[in-house]
Amino acid sequence: MFRALSGVFALSLVGVPATLSADTLLRVRIETAVESVTVGGSELRANREALAGSEITAVAEGEAVRLGKLRSPVPVGVEALGGVWVNGRRYPGALSLVPRGGGRLDVLNLVDLEAYVERSVAAEVAASWPEEMLKAQAIVARTYALYERRHRARESFDLESSVLSQKYSGGRVPAAARGATRATRGAYLSYAGAPILAAFHSSSGGFTASSEEVWGEALPYLGGVPSPDAAAPDYFWRYEISRSDLRDALADAGFDPGDHVDVRVLRRSGSGRVERLAVGASVLSGRQLRGVLGGRAIRSSLFEVGVSQDWIRFMGSGAGHGVGLCQWGARELALRGRHAREILDYYYPGTHLRQLGDRPEKRDRGSTP
Repeated sequence: MFRALSGVFALSLVGVPATLSADTLLRVRIETAVESVTVGGSELRANREALAGSEITAVAEGEAVRLGKLRSPVPVGVEALGGVWVNGRRYPGALSLVPRGGGRLDVLNLVDLEAYVERSVAAEVAASWPEEMLKAQAIVARTYALYERRHRARESFDLESSVLSQKYSGGRVPAAARGATRATRGAYLSYAGAPILAAFHSSSGGFTASSEEVWGEALPYLGGVPSPDAAAPDYFWRYEISRSDLRDALADAGFDPGDHVDVRVLRRSGSGRVERLAVGASVLSGRQLRGVLGGRAIRSSLFEVGVSQDWIRFMGSGAGHGVGLCQWGARELALRGRHAREILDYYYPGTHLRQLGDRPEKRDRGSTP
């Protein structure tokens, strides 16, 4: 299913415990371009050599990374009995400390797929949500991880630990998240013989967006559908900013604010999201405006604009890019009695539910069996 390991990948596997299989291994970047990091654990080892004590600080030195007496210009594998600690937070699996030059290093968590999935589910949705929604989220998390792993085979990592990929963190895993992961073990969504881009978001504002209108690429399983997410806390939101602050934010982001900062929507997508808008003397996309003002200010590109003498008011609905599974909509469907597979069929029509280890798939485009 996956491409052969690249040279970069092989370097990142230094020090991986024998209990971790390369077939289900993920490389999750949990720290980016840091000068140092504190790692710890029981029977701590670096490149399989024992380290003194249960805690050590790794420091980036020019093009290399140093742990005590060990100094290496290539990634260093760190492992411990029962998992490793990074800046006080416990992670399963092992670590790869990757020097990136300039006195900086990245920290990758080398973790088994299923251990990753349960922690992603725990980070993404509340443990109190319906079991069938948690199962759906587990399948989505696993599918997204497999998709990213496949497409990043020549990069130094597979996934970020933040919303740049999907949320993932160390620490305790609630029983509900662990149960949903075990109940769906190895299950993923496939289309045309490969894991799908299992995009998801918090709240759609009543109607999801297609991949084409948001990213310019039409994927047959990522079209827009009505979504019952009215219970979401971000179903309606409002944000106000003064003209002067908006002018400063535009200038800081490299856009031309002009002499008079006004905001006017120029074009909307099929789901009503803002595609283009005039802001000051510049024309931006809705996604660019979110980048300028931040995702907690402009929570989605589904909004209206109101202007007054000194203020610009944004009144919107939903949170996130709006493509794929809507988490609050999936929660509502589960409360209505829908099973996980029905929820996934609704948000990703035409996909197949596959199991890791199954025989190779035919590259057909048939409907879900």
